[in-house]
Amino acid sequence: MRGDDERLDPYQISHAVHNSLSHGVDHLHCLRTVLRDAAVIHMYAPYSLVRSALENASTAVWMLQPPGRADRLTRRLRLAAADIRNGEEAKRLAQQSGPRTEAERIEQVRTIAQQAGIDPDVAVSRVGFGQIVKAAGGGSGPGADVSLLVWRMCSGIAHGDFWTTPAVAEMAELPGAPPGIGAFEITANIKILMYVTTIATLMTNLGWRLYDQRGRSPY
Repeated sequence: MRGDDERLDPYQISHAVHNSLSHGVDHLHCLRTVLRDAAVIHMYAPYSLVRSALENASTAVWMLQPPGRADRLTRRLRLAAADIRNGEEAKRLAQQSGPRTEAERIEQVRTIAQQAGIDPDVAVSRVGFGQIVKAAGGGSGPGADVSLLVWRMCSGIAHGDFWTTPAVAEMAELPGAPPGIGAFEITANIKILMYVTTIATLMTNLGWRLYDQRGRSPY
């Protein structure tokens, strides 16, 4: 990982991975605090915490998983380019500007890629969490389709998508509703929450193992 870092300054992969894993662990800790210490089980909110944990853990795994250095460097730079675009968009919304333009910052990423022998167009190409989660789960993770399904479920709940309620909640039909309308008592589904949390935890553990592995020589 030191060799990776030396080729990526100022976008060191070790810094980015530790940042992602720290964010993931923080969300899992918050979930544990709510469930164990406060002894409260919300129907929907825990899935937002699991989603953040899974996204961040998957991002760390996605960066570290490739055995080839070029692939690891490329993935790190794609995240750097995404971060630049998102940050610059926030600046525009806040009507602020920085010392460099978005184009100048993206060009720096392209230059780093060229110096590392990486295709600069690929290095600044866009990447989304769906792609990241699926790729991370499909390597040594819990499985590509499993990881992607859990992520979509958690994301759908965070967005309030209607399809997620029958998928993740306990629903008991109540009598007395008008014809053509269903009335239901909706409560938290403990089994589903445990399942998605397990997947996020497995991905987080994998991220830390890869972090330790890539920090050793030979890895």
